Amino acid sequence: MEKITQALRVLGDETRLRIVNLISQVPLNVSELTSILGLAQSGVSRHLSHLKKLGLLCERKEGVWSYYNLTEPENLDAELKLLWGYLHEQLSALEDPFRDEVRLKEILRQREDSISGLNERLLEPGQSWLTWSRALGFFLPGLDVADLGCGDGTITLEIARFARSVVGVEYNQKILAIAKERADRLNLEHVTFQADRIEALSLPEASMDFVLFSQSLHHLPKPELGLREAARILRPGGRMTIMELAPHQEEWVREKLGHVWLGFETEALTQMMHDVGLQSIKIEANPPRWGESFRVILASGIKKHNRT
Repeated sequence: MEKITQALRVLGDETRLRIVNLISQVPLNVSELTSILGLAQSGVSRHLSHLKKLGLLCERKEGVWSYYNLTEPENLDAELKLLWGYLHEQLSALEDPFRDEVRLKEILRQREDSISGLNERLLEPGQSWLTWSRALGFFLPGLDVADLGCGDGTITLEIARFARSVVGVEYNQKILAIAKERADRLNLEHVTFQADRIEALSLPEASMDFVLFSQSLHHLPKPELGLREAARILRPGGRMTIMELAPHQEEWVREKLGHVWLGFETEALTQMMHDVGLQSIKIEANPPRWGESFRVILASGIKKHNRT
């Protein structure tokens, strides 16, 4: 009776039920659970500890990671087997108000990419850091580049491998401090960071050859203002490149990731780019993949030369 009482007390927590539901489908590590649940890693580890201590979870090592999965019924304490059988039956009927299933699919897709050699960390749905860096390497040698909405500087530092100078712009001071620390460790003197709102940049007019938005427009209440500022700091003939999300219905990204817009129609994005003075605009939405909730839009345009 004591074991059942403890189990009911432990499972009476919503987050722990979410964890149990997720790992009933596939073994997951702490980092993956943190990304899905949107909680601090210390909190996730504490919940896992309670579940493991009770004997409801087991752990296996795979390289540097520890993966958690449900304990097989035959290995459970006798008092827990009846309760565990009932819980297994109920897991599939649980509602998913936090959209955990969507993020689980993203994590599993990330695993596939890692197996293929990408070895990337998911920060935003659809982002692919290594692919970006390889593509940008074709265009950036000898150029002055601005990475608008640079986050922790992951792409900014990749760009630094090719560009003459790079400015990372991020309004969140805590995240910007992480980016600066990473650049300092690498002694990248041609990389600078500044805390600016994208809609009101302090960068001089016509000071950049290349401006990049990597899934930062959907955080702006008025993305057209961000595009106007980006065009202002571009030199005539300079290029603006955008990676964004196509329209989607995943409302959870507003609260968990701070998205203001649930993606952009290609026509609307094209019009905004045209309105700020870009020409030779090319835009493409990646075709949908089975089971994928997010599609990526890639867009590029060149700032018009001043008429004489």
